Amino acid sequence: MTHHLVVTAIGENRAGIVNEVARHVSDCGCNIVDSRLGIFGNEFTFILLLSGSWNQITRLETTLPLFGQSQQLITMMKRTQVLSQPSYILSADADIMLADRPGIVNRCTQFFSDAGWDIQAMQNQTLSGELSGKFQAHFQLNLPEQLSDEQAGTIFDTLCTELECEQYSFRLKRKPTTGSNQ
Repeated sequence: MTHHLVVTAIGENRAGIVNEVARHVSDCGCNIVDSRLGIFGNEFTFILLLSGSWNQITRLETTLPLFGQSQQLITMMKRTQVLSQPSYILSADADIMLADRPGIVNRCTQFFSDAGWDIQAMQNQTLSGELSGKFQAHFQLNLPEQLSDEQAGTIFDTLCTELECEQYSFRLKRKPTTGSNQ
């Protein structure tokens, strides 16, 4: 039986640190099923979904705290089950850019939650250089399938108006339904 573990490692960004984490995972006999890496200031965050036998996952769980300490990393882990993801008929990519101010991310996540839209991925940042003082965000969303394309666009326009977005885009993706019309 395959077991799964979610691991997060946070530490100072330096050359080779991602390789050290990947090597430790491999040395324990675990497989990296999925991962995300982000650099925030001078810190990196590495999130991994691992798979392995009960013994392999247990070995990683027992050795990760000392490994993390030796690499000056904060590590967290949690066993999980990999469930099949529901297949969404309607999804969207949404992008916004506006003047930066506190509370924008919270306003967006609350709006999507209230609308029943599931956030699959999110990336945002305060810009610098020519666009200093601006905030941009990208959301990958799953939407209720009974929603029409026009309704979805209108709902997103409402958020952008409330936020006073300078630029925004909303790209819907509707998967074709299978079935025969006889």
